[in-house]
Amino acid sequence: MDAGIAGIKGIGQKKAELLGKRGIKTVKDLLYHIPRDYESECADVKIKDLRENEKCAVTGEILRAPVLRRIKGGRTMASFHIGDETGAVEAVFFNQPYMRGLYKAGQSVSVSGTVKRVGARLQFTNPHVCAPGARSQGIMPVYPLTAGISQRTMRAVVKAALEKHADGIADVFPAGFREKHGLCDINYAIKNIHFPRDEEALRASKRRLLFEELLLFNAALLSRETDRAKNAFRISSGEGTRRRFLDAFGHAPTGAQLRVMREIEEDLAGERAMSRLLQGDVGSGKTMPAFYAMFLCASAGLQSAMMAPTEVLARQHYENAQKILGRFGYNIELLTGSSSAAQKRSVCENAAGGLADIVIGTHALLNGGLRFANLALVITDEQHRFGVNQRAALETKARAPHVLIMSATPIPRTLALILYGEADISVIDEMPPGRSAVGTFVVPESKRADMYGFLEKRISEGDQVFVVAPVIEQSDDDDMISSERIYGELRARFDRTALLHGRMRQDEKNETLRKFRDGEYDILVSTTVIEVGIDVPDAAIMVIENADRFGLAQLHQLRGRVGRGKKKSYCFLMCENKTERL
Repeated sequence: MDAGIAGIKGIGQKKAELLGKRGIKTVKDLLYHIPRDYESECADVKIKDLRENEKCAVTGEILRAPVLRRIKGGRTMASFHIGDETGAVEAVFFNQPYMRGLYKAGQSVSVSGTVKRVGARLQFTNPHVCAPGARSQGIMPVYPLTAGISQRTMRAVVKAALEKHADGIADVFPAGFREKHGLCDINYAIKNIHFPRDEEALRASKRRLLFEELLLFNAALLSRETDRAKNAFRISSGEGTRRRFLDAFGHAPTGAQLRVMREIEEDLAGERAMSRLLQGDVGSGKTMPAFYAMFLCASAGLQSAMMAPTEVLARQHYENAQKILGRFGYNIELLTGSSSAAQKRSVCENAAGGLADIVIGTHALLNGGLRFANLALVITDEQHRFGVNQRAALETKARAPHVLIMSATPIPRTLALILYGEADISVIDEMPPGRSAVGTFVVPESKRADMYGFLEKRISEGDQVFVVAPVIEQSDDDDMISSERIYGELRARFDRTALLHGRMRQDEKNETLRKFRDGEYDILVSTTVIEVGIDVPDAAIMVIENADRFGLAQLHQLRGRVGRGKKKSYCFLMCENKTERL
C-alpha cells in the first residue's frame, strides 16, 4: 500500500507528478482519494429532444471529419458534428488535439455529457465518446481533480489500482467488532466507495469509512487531551498586566474583547494547555485578544508563533505587533516565503536560541529547520485556509503548546467540535464603535449598467472599490468572468483602475496594494488573493463576479474587506440571474 503510484497501469511520470499535487503519492493515497459525488448513467435521447444544461447521451454518425483549430492562449479546439434521424449537434473538445485522429466521418459513436448553449445552438463540451453500447453502466464516481487530470483518467487509474490491490488493505477492525457494529470489511468498502455495485453497497461503504474515521479521530483527541493536561505551561497574570497591554494598544476594548481576554487569562493559568477557537466577524477585533495572549507569554519569558495564510496578512500582523508589543522591548520576527536566505537563517537562530519572543509568518513557519527554545503559544489566523496537518505541524514544534485558532467564518458549535475537538469557543459578537453592517445585494447581469453608475457616484465622493473575479484568464469552455476581462472593461470607463492576481511577483503585488491603500487607485480588480489580510479603510464597495461560483466562507471573507471604516459600505453579488443559492 505504501508503494509509489508509478507502478499503476496508466500512470507515467507526468501523471504521477500531477496527482502528487493533490497529495496522491502512494497506492494507499490513490485508493483513499474518495469521490466527492456520483453520477448515474445518462439517459439516451434523440438530438431533437436535447435540452440546455441536461446530462444525456445521443447515438449517431459523425457527419464530417473532425476539425482542429488553434484558439486564444495557445490552446486547441477539436470538434465534429454527430447526427441522427432527428437532427445534428456539435461536440467540442478543448485541449484534446488527439480527438481529430481518433474519429472519422461516417463512424457510429455515442456521445454523453452536459449540453450547453453557445449562442443560438446547443453543443456538448468535452463529452465522453465511445462506441454505441460501450458506455459505462451504473453509478460512476466523480473525483476532486487537479489541472491535467480528467475524470476519465482518474476513474481508469483508480480502477487499475483496485484490480492490482483488490484485497491488500489490512482491516483495523477484527471480524467480531465489524459484526457487532454492522460494518462491512475495509476492502469491500474501498471497492464500492469508488465503483458501487448498487446504492446499498454505496451506503454500506460510506458508513464503514465514516465510522472508522470518527473512531480514530476521537482516539486521537483523547490522546491529545492527556498531553494537554500533563505538560501545560502555566502563565499567571492580573489586572495590572492587562492594563499595561491596553494602554499600549491605544483604545478601549469592547465588552466582547474584554470577555475573551479574561477567558484567555484563565486558560493560560490553568492546568491544561489552552485549546480555544476564537470566532468573530471580519473587523470585529480578534487581533486584540490574540496579541494579548502573545503579550502574556512574552511577559513570562516564553515564545509565541502566529501563522497567517498570506504574506500580506502576516506582514500586516508583524507591523501591528511591532507598534504595540515592540514598545515593551520584545523581539518580534517575520518569516515568509519571500524572506531572504540570510533573514530565514537569522530567524531560525534567534528562535532556537530563545532570542525571538514572537515569530509571525506564513506557511514558512512549518519549515523543518525552525526550532524554538520554549514555544508556549501557537496562533493560527484565518484557520479555514490551512489544512489540519498544517496546523498540527506547527503545534508539534512545542511540547504541549497553548493553541488559539482564529476564524471570521461562522461555525456552528456542533461542527466546531467535530473540526477542533474539545476546543473552548469564544465569540466576539460586538463590533468596535463606528463600524456598521455591510449592505449586501444580489445584482443580476441586466442591472450591471446601473451598478456601474452607482460606482461612479461613490468614487466621486472618495470611496474605493474592490472587484473580485473567480479566474485570471477567460476560458472558451467556461462562462466565468475573468479578472483580465473585467479589468479591461472597467479600465475603459474608470482611469484609476489596477489589476492584482496571484501570478504577479510578490514585489509587484505589494506595490499595487500600497498604491491602492494610499488612494492612487480607485478600483482594484483581483482574484481571491485579496480574500484575507487587506485593510483599506476607504474601500467601501465590494463587487464579486460570478458570486454563485464561490463558497460561503469565501463570500463572507471577501465581504469583510469593506466596512472597515466609518463609511456606509456595500457588497454586490453579481450573477446572470438571481439564484436560490445566493
